[in-house]
Amino acid sequence: MCVISFYLKCYYLFVSKLVNDTATDDNKITQNHIKKILVGVDGSEKSFEAAEHAIDLAEKYKSKLLLIVNVLEIEPWLHGEYPYSWGKPEVIEKVYENQKQKTQKILDKIKEKADKLNLNSKTDIIMTPRTTNPSIALVDYSEKNDIDLIVVGTRGSTGFKKLLLGSVASGVVTYAHCAVLVIK
Repeated sequence: MCVISFYLKCYYLFVSKLVNDTATDDNKITQNHIKKILVGVDGSEKSFEAAEHAIDLAEKYKSKLLLIVNVLEIEPWLHGEYPYSWGKPEVIEKVYENQKQKTQKILDKIKEKADKLNLNSKTDIIMTPRTTNPSIALVDYSEKNDIDLIVVGTRGSTGFKKLLLGSVASGVVTYAHCAVLVIK
C-alpha cells in the first residue's frame, strides 16, 4: 500500500506542477505555438467547414495570420474544341485565368468572414499539375511560410479518392512538419 501511495503522490505532484507551469504563463502553449494557420480550401463543403474552424481558432488564439490556400489542379486538356487544342498557350492561359477567377471568388467569401473579425488574413492560389498530389503542395507551402497549424477537411471535391480520410488530408497528416487538424 505504501508503494502505491508513494507513486500516486509523485504523479499528483508531477501533474500539479505541469498545470501550474502552464497556468502561470497564461497558457503559454496556446499563445506561443499557434501563430500562423493554413487552411486548404478546394470548394468542397468539408473545406468550408475547415475554414470556419480555422477562423474560430485564429480568433480564439489571436493568431497573427490566417492563410487561406486553394490548390488549383491544372487540367487544361479538358478544354478546347479539338484534340490537343488545349496545348496552345492562349488556350492554357485562358483556362488558368478562368479557374483562378472562380477560385478567388470562393476564397474572397471566406476572407470576408475573417476580415469582419479583424483577423490578419491572406489568400493564395497554388497552381499544381494534376499529377501532383495537392497535399504535397500544401505541405511545401506550409514549410515555406512557417505555418504552425494546417486545417483541412476529411473529404474534398475529387470524389472516389476521398472515400475514407481523403487523399489530401491523409497526405497532409503524413508529411506535415507541424500540427494538423482534420475536420470531419
